[in-house]
Amino acid sequence: MITGAAAMLPWIGAAFAGCGGFFGWKAWKQHARRERMRRSVAQRSGSDAADQASQDALLGRLMQLEQRLEQGQARVLCPMWAAHAPSFAEMSARAGLANDVSPAAFCEMRFRLALLAAIAGCAIGCTFSVELALLLGATGVILGWRAPRASIARRQHERTQAMEEHLPEMLDVMTLGMRSGLSFDAALRLYCAHFSSELSLKLRRAQGTWETGLAHRTEALRELARSYGSPALSRVVETWVRSLRFGTSMIDALEAESAQARAAYKAKREERIAKAPVKMMIPTGALILPAMLLLVLGPVLLELMNGGI
Repeated sequence: MITGAAAMLPWIGAAFAGCGGFFGWKAWKQHARRERMRRSVAQRSGSDAADQASQDALLGRLMQLEQRLEQGQARVLCPMWAAHAPSFAEMSARAGLANDVSPAAFCEMRFRLALLAAIAGCAIGCTFSVELALLLGATGVILGWRAPRASIARRQHERTQAMEEHLPEMLDVMTLGMRSGLSFDAALRLYCAHFSSELSLKLRRAQGTWETGLAHRTEALRELARSYGSPALSRVVETWVRSLRFGTSMIDALEAESAQARAAYKAKREERIAKAPVKMMIPTGALILPAMLLLVLGPVLLELMNGGI
């Protein structure tokens, strides 16, 4: 009986793999159609979060799940989201997703991905052995549970990098505008009107909040700095706040901050370039070097074996 059940494992695994492949193909086609619709909506609305979701498939699925939960079209299978709410709030804010993804949708996506990855791992492992099925199932649970957090962390890193890239440009434009006689608000409005980066969009929204009286200018600027969590932007915002509070000129300070931000961004780029050869050592040592040794030492070993025989 046990031998017959073991003989059926490959067929069961193949059936699971076939069903999973079919439903995965259908889901991919549906996802591609929704992504095209999301891109068109993002282009019409100018939403930075929707545009980023169109570039990251997992973030797009996460935002889609959030909409389905709000509309009542999906059920919450993981009720543990309340425990992750404090840590997720800060992480989502720095990723620019504070108003687009809730802790409930985040934990629900982690639970569903872990479950699907475990089922897929077990189905693939069943074609070989029970031990491999258990190993791949456990690996799928870990990878599926960590995938949403890794995607949001990647989004946060890319967002901070994009901000630091455009920060010197923004400071230079504001410096030139203020040297020409513009006020702080007019110089900031000039930059936001002629540049289409995410930083200019966030500054335009922050400026709109204090011009309409929804928030004080100091609070809006500091909230913008907290949403990025970048020391460079925090220094710039504090320079703005001090100069606006005491009525001092900020032109020289902006020039110094621009030079410092440009030097810091250049140093980070040079550091990434310097790390590239070290990272290339891993594929070189794991893939290229064994093949080279086999190519060079293979004939010698064959001659030694033939001579020994």
